[in-house]
Amino acid sequence: MLAFFRGYLWLMPVIGYSSCGAAQPPLSGHHEKAYGMNSASNCTAVALPSRRRVRGSILINTAIAMSLIVITLVGTELGYLFYMKREFQKTADLAALAGAQKLTPVAGTDVCIAARGAAAANASQNMPGLVLQQPECGHWASSNTTPTIPATSCFKDTDDHFLPNASTKNAIRVRIEKAPPTLLPFFEANRTICVQAVAALNEPIGSISVGSGVARLNEGLLNQLLSMLLGTSVSLSLADYTGLLNTKLNLLGIMDALRLNVGTYAQLADANVSLAQLLNAAIQALPQSNDSNTVDLAARVLNGLLTLSGGLRLEDISINLLKTAQQAGLLSVDLNTTDPRAALNGNVNALNLLLVALQVADSQSAIATQVEVPLQPLANVKLQAKVIETPSIAIGPPGYYPDGTAKTQAHTGQIRVLLDTKVLTPLGGKNDLVNINLLLLSIRLSMPAGQLVNLPVYVEVASGDAALATVRCNAPDGKYDVQIDAAPGLAHIFLGKVPTAFTNRTSPWASLPKERFSLVSLEAEIKILGLSAVKAPVDLRAKLDLSIPGSGTVTRSSLNYRYDPTIPASQQNLTQTVGTEQNLGAAIASAINAGKLDVELDTSGLTLLGLDAGFLSDILDTLVNGLIGIVNGVLGVLNVVLTPVLSLLDTALLAPLLKALGIQLGYADVQLLSASCDGNARLVY
Repeated sequence: MLAFFRGYLWLMPVIGYSSCGAAQPPLSGHHEKAYGMNSASNCTAVALPSRRRVRGSILINTAIAMSLIVITLVGTELGYLFYMKREFQKTADLAALAGAQKLTPVAGTDVCIAARGAAAANASQNMPGLVLQQPECGHWASSNTTPTIPATSCFKDTDDHFLPNASTKNAIRVRIEKAPPTLLPFFEANRTICVQAVAALNEPIGSISVGSGVARLNEGLLNQLLSMLLGTSVSLSLADYTGLLNTKLNLLGIMDALRLNVGTYAQLADANVSLAQLLNAAIQALPQSNDSNTVDLAARVLNGLLTLSGGLRLEDISINLLKTAQQAGLLSVDLNTTDPRAALNGNVNALNLLLVALQVADSQSAIATQVEVPLQPLANVKLQAKVIETPSIAIGPPGYYPDGTAKTQAHTGQIRVLLDTKVLTPLGGKNDLVNINLLLLSIRLSMPAGQLVNLPVYVEVASGDAALATVRCNAPDGKYDVQIDAAPGLAHIFLGKVPTAFTNRTSPWASLPKERFSLVSLEAEIKILGLSAVKAPVDLRAKLDLSIPGSGTVTRSSLNYRYDPTIPASQQNLTQTVGTEQNLGAAIASAINAGKLDVELDTSGLTLLGLDAGFLSDILDTLVNGLIGIVNGVLGVLNVVLTPVLSLLDTALLAPLLKALGIQLGYADVQLLSASCDGNARLVY
């Protein structure tokens, strides 16, 4: 319309007119000149411009005007469609969230039916008259691979990580495929709008530990362990340890008490605190989740450890909070979680926290623990131990990534131990091992009585591991079904010398240099024509390399737990054992009896006598040919003292130490510390 008026006004000056005889208003000279008039006449003739100058101008402006009208109408229609798509998407989002909330289990109901009904009701409320396609219940996880969608589908090329009709249902998918009412019926294009939304319950969180050493409380072992780790005498009662075990500490609460900014994984990885700060933060976090009696007992014990005299100064010993490939740390957290604070929203108990923190601190020390243990009257043992890889408390979501890596995985500590055992052989007379009398030559090999035998036993126990496989929160009774996949550590045993066992902490056990040791000193005597020609020491050098289990491999097992969120974890049976307990001494004795002890004679003493090489070679051949008899003879004598000593290694020394450190030979204690299913939903697509 505006264009029309503009055209009309433009045409007015080109319409010719004349006015003669009519009264005209007086004009000044200026105006007369402007309008082509003169004072002599009041009749003015206005010349018409040529028609050729204005030909076609109306059609052009009309076309422009119509184009603007069409553009305005199309823009209005497109804007309306975009508006309706936004409204459809908002409706789908809200419907999915409403449906996902109903996936929380209710006894006696089908969670999927309830979820679909809630989604449909919410959609019709937000957009009256809208009837949803059947919402789908299923499982959402970032590691899921979305099934292929047919090319003809309105929803092709989506990647929503949603598996419909999965056995475990934690999400619902809502799809809307609809053409909204049209504003301009004469537009005949495809106006179908396709939107979808996937909402999932917040991923469950679990915290686990493996081989923690607290599954079977033992007052004496724990006092021994704490005394060793703290460098001073600790004497806590069983009630004290039980009180620490019964506490519930929220890791996020501890981080807040430490006033740490852990909004990103880089910040969490950089977080470094002293042991004193960590224990004080644990004390501050105690009231959040525990009754007053538990808080009082645990706070008293932890404050007592903070004020111990002698030993480590806890304020001077710092540890990293996050365990990574580059550093030892307290916690193993799912590194693919976008929000580490969400991953930290789990619980541990104060005893686990204390023992793991102290072992992390010990692993960062260059000094290996050494202690002399008398096993008189049988033997003396020098024990040296070093944590190579720290144990960890793992917290995070269940499941595995596509490459098979567990999202949440805990490790036992990897430790190396040297048992330098000294055993006194039986007293009284020489024990002949070889006694050969020829016509001109006699050879005698004997073992002197009452000599001190050194038996170096190196043990490396590789990390056992436990992975949080599943946490199912939809049981009708409200309990959580948790599955943990676990495997015990593989123990490597070597009788011999490992010079770099405690200095080289990066090389794997198989790459460490290993040497024979001098098992026992023998005496060789060679007579020629009854005259003593050679009388010199001969060492019997040996080594033994074996693994527990004997196959050198361990099998992962699946352990199932039922977790009741309404009952304290300490009152539930949340500890299981994987593998079978092995005895170190029994394994060594069995390997020796099976002939796995690799021995050789060190005759370097004989080479110093200056005898003819050919003659000496014959003598050596004779000795070597009798090696099996020599070994059997030696072991026959040594077994009298070795058997009880090897037994004591299990019952009195190594097994208790390893158990206190959370490491067992051939098996592992796997603990579910906590599980959480908060039931809140979030949009994931």
